[in-house]
Amino acid sequence: MPELNETTLVVEIEAELEPVVPGYLELRRKDVELLQQLLEAGNFAELRIMGHRMKGTGGSYGFDPISDIGELLENAALAEDRSAIGQAGDELDAYLKRVTVVYV
Repeated sequence: MPELNETTLVVEIEAELEPVVPGYLELRRKDVELLQQLLEAGNFAELRIMGHRMKGTGGSYGFDPISDIGELLENAALAEDRSAIGQAGDELDAYLKRVTVVYV
């Protein structure tokens, strides 16, 4: 069992997803870095696509907050709202640092 504390978010995931969930989360961690690079480049089209993908996939893997953040990112990119894009990136980073997966 992972070490838990008051800031840990425990997410229960079906055991059959265990082979794919770690890779999915690693890709989202890389997205945090990519998001910042795309924001610095002003590449709102790619940020919108990233947000759209996250919105569509998060819930499928049991991570509804990732879908919510993806929706925020997609909308912020459409509006070219740099501040909201940065906030979405911060929220994603914070979520990924707190989430702990327990397979059931």
